[in-house]
Amino acid sequence: MQHTFAALVALAFVGRGLLAADVGQGLSDPAHQAGPKDPPYASLAGPKDPPYLSQAPGGVIGGAPNQPQAPTAPGTATLRGHIFAADSGQPLRKAQVRIVANEIRENRMTTTDANGAYEFAGVRAGRYTISAGKGSYVTVSYGQQRPTDAPKPLEILDHQTVERLDLSLPRGGVVTGRIVDEFGEPMSEVAVAAQRYQFIQGQRRLIPSGRTVTTNDIGEFRLFGIPPGQYYISATWRNPNPMNPNAGPADRTAYAPTYFPGTTNATDAQRIALAAGQELDDLAMTLTPIKAARVTGTATGTDGKPMTPAMIIVTQSSGAGVSLSSAGQVRPDGTFTIAGIGPGEYTLRAQRMGGMPGEGPETAMETITVAGADISDVHLVAAKPSTLTGRVIVDLAAVQSLPPVLMISVYPVNMNGIPAPPPPPARVNDDFTFETKSTPGRMRLTLGGGFNAPPTGWAVRSVRLNGVDVTDAGVEFKPNEDISGVEVELTNKLTTISGLVTNSRGEASKDYSAIVFAQDKEKWAGNSRYQSMSRPDQDGRFKIAGLPPGEYYIIAVDRIEPGQQSDPDFLESVRSRATSLSLNEGETKTVDLRLNSAS
Repeated sequence: MQHTFAALVALAFVGRGLLAADVGQGLSDPAHQAGPKDPPYASLAGPKDPPYLSQAPGGVIGGAPNQPQAPTAPGTATLRGHIFAADSGQPLRKAQVRIVANEIRENRMTTTDANGAYEFAGVRAGRYTISAGKGSYVTVSYGQQRPTDAPKPLEILDHQTVERLDLSLPRGGVVTGRIVDEFGEPMSEVAVAAQRYQFIQGQRRLIPSGRTVTTNDIGEFRLFGIPPGQYYISATWRNPNPMNPNAGPADRTAYAPTYFPGTTNATDAQRIALAAGQELDDLAMTLTPIKAARVTGTATGTDGKPMTPAMIIVTQSSGAGVSLSSAGQVRPDGTFTIAGIGPGEYTLRAQRMGGMPGEGPETAMETITVAGADISDVHLVAAKPSTLTGRVIVDLAAVQSLPPVLMISVYPVNMNGIPAPPPPPARVNDDFTFETKSTPGRMRLTLGGGFNAPPTGWAVRSVRLNGVDVTDAGVEFKPNEDISGVEVELTNKLTTISGLVTNSRGEASKDYSAIVFAQDKEKWAGNSRYQSMSRPDQDGRFKIAGLPPGEYYIIAVDRIEPGQQSDPDFLESVRSRATSLSLNEGETKTVDLRLNSAS
C-alpha cells in the first residue's frame, strides 16, 4: 500500500502494549500516561488491564446502479484515546489521528485537544487501522513494533466503546547539510531525500522515505521527522530553466544524482543510522557535473495543427515510479526546446491545456534516450484518446444487492514509469453499459473509483474482450483505435480466509504477518491480485478477503519487510514451509497456522 531497507537499528519499539483489548498487554494503573521511562514507540493499554471493550447486545439495496446514493447510516461504536510524546510523556495537542476501514470505505480524521485526547463517535462496525502524527514526530500506527512494520487492524463491533487507544509518538530524526557544485559554490533548489530499500513489485529498490526537501539560497537543507532506521541521503539537481530557447554554454552542464558522501553510484553510498530524535548535522555533498543535452522538436495536435496552448512534461523513471524532470510551454508555432538534460531515458509528453470536460487531455508522447549529444527533430504527434465501451454483467439473483452507483476504472498493468495519469473512473449507466477513455498503453479494468477500494462485498470476477479473458493481462489501448466488446463480470461471492497463529511452544501469537500467494509461479508478478497479506487484530486473528478462487499457499512469518510479500525470491524461500489450500468462489475458510521465521 508500499513498504525496507538493508538492516534496521536495534531499537526496542515495544511501547506499553498496543490496545486496551490486547489480552496480556496492559497497565495496572488506568490513569497511567506514557512517560520518559516508557519505550519510545506505539503505546496503548497493557497486560493487567481488563479488555476495555464494552459490548452491548446486539439490506439489500434495490434499483438500478445509478439511483441516488443514500447517505450511510452512522455507526454505534466509539473510539477514544490520547496521543503522547514518547520522550517526555507529555500529551500532544493538535496531533492528527486517522481511522481507516477500507472494506467499508470509511476514512475519518480528527485532532487532539489540549490534553492530547481524541474521540471518534458514530463509528461503523469494521476492521480499522489507526494512526497518528504531528509535525516533526514520527507517524505511528496501531500495532507497529518498528517504524517499517505494517499496522495491525482493530476489529470494531456495533455498540462497542473502545477506551484508552493511546499512541506514543517518538521524535523523528533530523539530517542537515549543504550541497555545493564543483567550484564549492552553494546550489539552491536541489532536491534532498532520505532513501531506503523497499520491495516494489517484487524488486528491491531505493526509494525516498518521508519528506523530500530542497536546498535554500546558500545550499543548506534540513530533513526532519525521519523514522528510526538506516538510510542513504540523495541529492537530485533540477534544471531551473529547461525551456529557455536562448540557452547558452552554462546550460550545457547538468549534475548527476548524488549520494552521500559524494558518489553517483548508489552501491558506493554510505549508509547512515538514525535513532529516534537523533540529529546528524553538517552533511556535505558536492554534485558531479555531467554533459547536458538539448532536445528540440515539434508538437502537433490531432487536427494536424501546432498543439498549442500545451505543456511539455519531461519525466524520468526512478526506483519507485516517475520523477518530474522539467516542464514548460510549447511555443505558438508548435516548437519546443528543452535544455540541460542529463544522460538517461526520458518520456516527453505534450499535453494540450483545456479541452472538453470528460474527454480527457489531448496528449502526444515519445520516449528518448539521452547520451550526452543533442537530439533534434523530435516529433510529438497527438492521438485521440482511445474509447472503450463495454457492459457490466451480474448474476440475476444478485442484481438487487448492487450498490446504487457503480464505477469502472482503468489503470496501467505496469505501475513503474507511468508517463501519464490514469483517466477518471467511468460511471456505469442504468442499462449496465459504460464508456471510458485512455491514452495508449496496456490497462487493467477494475471495480471502484481510481485506486480506491471497490464497493463493499463486490469484486471483478472476470474481464473479457470479445470472449477472451483479459482480467490479468489487461486491454491494450492503441492510438486512434477504439475498443468495444468488453464485458466486466462482477460477483458478490467473495472468498475469506481467517485464523489464529501459534508459536513453537503452542502459545497464541499476536505479532506476525500472514501471507497468501498463488501456487502458480506465473502469478507471482508484482501487483498481482493473487497475493495478499494480513496482520493480526487485537484478538490475534488474521483475515484475508477477496482473493480470486484458486490454489494457494499460506504462511505466517515473524518479520517481513514492506512489500517483500511480492518478491518472487522471498516467496520461493518460504514456499516449502507454507500450507496449501484451495479456495472456491464465495468460500470461507478457517486456517490455523504455526509461526515461521522469515529468514
